[in-house]
Amino acid sequence: MAADKSPPLVCKPGELAPVSGVYFVRHLNRHRPSHEAMVIRGEELPTCRTCRRDVRYELLRQTEHVQHDWDLAGPRAIDPSKSFPEFDGVRRFPRVEIDVPVVLVEMPQAGKPVVLQGHSITLSEGGLGAVIESRLTHPKRNVTIRFPGPHARQELAVNARLRYRNGMRHGFEFVHLTREDRDAVRELCGNVGS
Repeated sequence: MAADKSPPLVCKPGELAPVSGVYFVRHLNRHRPSHEAMVIRGEELPTCRTCRRDVRYELLRQTEHVQHDWDLAGPRAIDPSKSFPEFDGVRRFPRVEIDVPVVLVEMPQAGKPVVLQGHSITLSEGGLGAVIESRLTHPKRNVTIRFPGPHARQELAVNARLRYRNGMRHGFEFVHLTREDRDAVRELCGNVGS
């Protein structure tokens, strides 16, 4: 009796990769031969410059990205006093834990804006991690995120794009921050980190 073989995992452009691995990339208009590509879990699968959305990503072999491997990149709880100064500058911007209310505003092409409520969990000059109970209706479009600034009665409203989603946790990358907004985010991170 043959083993029951599950259907292959096939994804389309614009979807977030569900697992890290080697994917077989098929260009449906055949402008180039199919090929393999490494994709990291949570990355948005791109369109093709020629095929546009007529490209498919089929998982050939699942692998674990080194930064997603628990033993290699998980928390180091065995000896919390031990620090690793050589890794202090790995991130482009330092990230701080912060819990403030956030409001996401999605702007569909037609119709009224969609407003979602949530709260932040991390913040850096490059982006924001947030818990949002509702799913984004247009995850591929940029959103406006509003949250309290570093001064009383100040509210920041920044453009961002979704970089990853894991359940209710969402990671957003800021897009085209003004100098004033970047300074305010930097100050807010400094206030939390001090």
